[in-house]
Amino acid sequence: MTAALPRAVRTEVVDGVLVATVDRPVGNPIDSQVSFELYAAWARLRDDPAVHAGIVTGAGREYFSAGWDLAPGTGGFAGVADFFRLPKPMIAAVNGLARGGGFELALMTDLIVAAEHAEFALPDHRGAVPLPDRLSEEAVHALCRSGRLSAAGAARCGVVHRVVPAGTELAVALDLARSLGGTPGAAAAVKEIGLGAHRAGDEFA
Repeated sequence: MTAALPRAVRTEVVDGVLVATVDRPVGNPIDSQVSFELYAAWARLRDDPAVHAGIVTGAGREYFSAGWDLAPGTGGFAGVADFFRLPKPMIAAVNGLARGGGFELALMTDLIVAAEHAEFALPDHRGAVPLPDRLSEEAVHALCRSGRLSAAGAARCGVVHRVVPAGTELAVALDLARSLGGTPGAAAAVKEIGLGAHRAGDEFA
């Protein structure tokens, strides 16, 4: 009998906020198991009326996610991206390097809270493949120059909503999620703002 794989995404509900933590060695890379388990987490967020917001983060302090697991047959979001159209707010608590698909995962959320040491990288896109539409012109230029953005640089470019001391990013994201859930119309406003949500989120901090 084949032993079950350990979970790659840990989930818990804190004060009505669903927290999904990608926890997979080495660097929390995204494979089909991560995609499937994130899909299940966001399905719960969609279907449970007692859960009003979602947070995605990574285990440890070094990586939010190192990106796609490129081993044959392991990669892909498996439909996870569809759930980022939910009417409930979603926040990325970026605890370290968000590289490639990890950066794209963060960009799918409405707001990004980043630890001060976090970095964002799209090395596979530089100069070859169009960058995600959410990125500002300033961010695109910065990424095309070096392939990376610091947390402070990402905030200056409007990609990151807030930069916070390392180790506090999840707590700050939880406070923001609680505020959004407790403010009439705030969650809807964040969704309506769409690509500019990371700038307007200060209203609800």
